[in-house]
Parts: sequence; structure tokens; C-alpha cells
Amino acid sequence: MKCSQPTTSNKLPPGAVTAAKKPKEMRAIVLVLAVGALFMYADRTVLYPMLQIIAQEHSLSGAATGFISSTYFLLYVLVQVPAGLLGDRLGLKKVLVVSYLLGGTALLLLGLVKSYAMLIVLVGLHGIGMGAFYPMSYGINIGTVPKSRRGLASATINAGMSVGTALGLVFAGPIYLQTNNWRLPFLIAAVPTLMMPFCFHRYLPKPVATAVSEAQADNKQQFNLRNILADKELWALNLAVFCAGYGFWVALTWGPEFFASERALGLAAGGVFTALPALSAIPAALGAGQLSDLLGRRRLALILYPLQAASIFSLAYVQSLPILVVALILYGLVGRTVSDAIIISWFGDQIAEKNPDALGTAVCVFNLVGMSSAVIAPLISGLIKDITGSLVGAFYFGAAMVLIGTVCAAMAKEG
Repeated sequence: MKCSQPTTSNKLPPGAVTAAKKPKEMRAIVLVLAVGALFMYADRTVLYPMLQIIAQEHSLSGAATGFISSTYFLLYVLVQVPAGLLGDRLGLKKVLVVSYLLGGTALLLLGLVKSYAMLIVLVGLHGIGMGAFYPMSYGINIGTVPKSRRGLASATINAGMSVGTALGLVFAGPIYLQTNNWRLPFLIAAVPTLMMPFCFHRYLPKPVATAVSEAQADNKQQFNLRNILADKELWALNLAVFCAGYGFWVALTWGPEFFASERALGLAAGGVFTALPALSAIPAALGAGQLSDLLGRRRLALILYPLQAASIFSLAYVQSLPILVVALILYGLVGRTVSDAIIISWFGDQIAEKNPDALGTAVCVFNLVGMSSAVIAPLISGLIKDITGSLVGAFYFGAAMVLIGTVCAAMAKEG
């Protein structure tokens, strides 16, 4: 597949990509990135229904159990800036292919591990491998898709995340119940994951190469990073996505155990219930992304965040099973998957105007801040569970964090 190349007057760094002229090319790029997001999230969420089983096998406390997923996200977050800088230097596509291959290999080995220590090591390696996906994929998206279609394109990638989230949650529990082997879901998930780097290599656009010395490239990257870190508008969006992510990871990481132990649902049913928001988020994200292209990002974000906080609060508050189902579907319609599609497009509008040659670096900072919530939320929630004996307080705290995110979003101007 041939993608458009810049004229000789365009001086972009090796990590940059240029807007594809043909809609067919853009659709192929967005589709491949969406499938990559699908498997990344499926790999990640396969772990959550298994946490209770792993804890029982290794006699783990709530905090030690939360440390498993926090290890993934800690290393996932730490690799963001190096991955972004490498992407802008070597090419977003190249870094994506290599890192995704590492993540798939670690996942395969995760299905063979026996000890808790090795489990932690391989979960961490998987986090390192998958850490480059978000900044590389959205950097390619922002650099390839024009502003008028960016909301829908981002929502399509986020829809892949929702599908992957649902797949991991729905299938992990039944596979375990049929085989009594919690390692098998990881082995199954590793197969398509290891195929994705070849798809990236085939369908994603090649980076633009220019004659730039290493010293010039280093100076340019340092200048871009300083500008990105000093931008108050970008930081408002960074913090908004962090707060939305906090509530999301409370619900996603601890949802299966909460519904199984505190709402009298079985392991498989707990995973299915936790997957309901991911399923309902698919059409909602696509619709919201398209609306944001037409009506503006800020207006929709300020509507979604308070509704998101109310739905997270209701997940722990309601006792009736039918009302719980409604609350889960509502969270999918207004939750983090939907709002993130708008926020990343909003962020992309600003960075494409201010620092178009630092897409990988900018998005890695955005994702570093946002995904820090995935490190913090499982640990704090596990501690709340250990102290109170219940996860209800963890959900309430998650809802409060999303309300803080509303204030952060309100501080940012439309791009």
C-alpha cells in the first residue's frame, strides 16, 4: 500500500507521517490500529477475571493481588516517554512493530509461568511491550487523518479497545471453568497478538525521512518536549483523562471480583457483567466521535464527565440486579472509552497545530499521565478493600475522581 509522500519543501522528522490523500488508505490505517487496540485490551483484560484464581493459588492479599495489574501499568507508563522519543526519531511504525512483538512474546510465556515472581516479571514485560501502542497508534492517527475526521477515527480505535475489553472479560472465565487452567486464556490470546506486528508492517504508512543530523534531532526533541510539558491547555486535558481513567480502572480491574463476591454473581457472570459497558461503548464512542467533529469536543466532554461519575457511583450503590445492568450499560454509553475518543481528538487538534513534528512525544506524555491512573487505581482500591472489607468505597472514590476530571476539562479551550 502506497501512502502519500511530502513535497521536498516539507521538512518533517523521521517519526512524522503525512495525511493520506485517499479515503481507502485512511480507512485501512484506522482499521488496523483498531484491531491492534482490540488485541492489546483483550490481552490485558484476560487477566482481571483470573486475579481471584491467581490470588487463591498463591494466597495473596488484596494489595498483593492489585500489585499484579499495577506492575503491568507501572512499566506500561514508564515506557511512554522513551517510546515516544524513539518513535519521533526512528519512526512510529517501526517502534510499534517491535514493541508489540515483545508484548505478544511475553504474553505467550505468561501462559507457561508457575511462580508468582515470574508472573510479575512477565506481566511487566508485557506492559513494556504494549506501552508503545497508544502513543504510536494515535501519533499515526493524528498525523494521517485530517481534523474533520479525527474524532470518528479516534472513536474507531477506541471501539477496538471496547471490543477487546469485552472479549477478554467474557471468554477468560468460561475457558478457566472448562479447563481449570488459568494460564490457558493467555496462551490463546497470544496467538493473534503475535500476528499483529506483520499487519502493522504491511498496512501502516512509512515514516517520512529527512536529512537531519543526530545533534539537530536531539535539540529538536528536547525543544518539543519542553514545549509540550509547559503547555497548560495540554495539561488540563492530560489531567482530565487521568481522572476518567481512574474511575474506569476501578470498575474494570475490580469489577469481576466485586460482582462475584459482593453481588452474589459467579466468576463467569462477573466477567460478563463487567463487559457490558465495553459492549455498549462501541456505538456510543463512534457516535460521540462523529458528533465531536461536528459540534466541538469541549461541549460533549463537559456533558459526559458528570454522567460518567454518576454511573460509577451507581455501580456500587444499587442492589437490584436489573438496575445494575442498566447502570453498567449507562456507564458504557457515557464512560471513559467514549470520553477518551473526544479528549484524544481534542488533544490532537491542539498538538497538530502547535507541534506537528512531535506527535509520538506529545501523545506519549498524554498517555503517560492518563495511564498513571491504571497504576494507582488498582492499588488504592485494593487497600480500601483490605481496610474496609468491601470495594464499595473504592467505587465511590472513583466517581469523585471523575468529577475532578470535569473541572480539568472545563479549564481547557477548544482546539
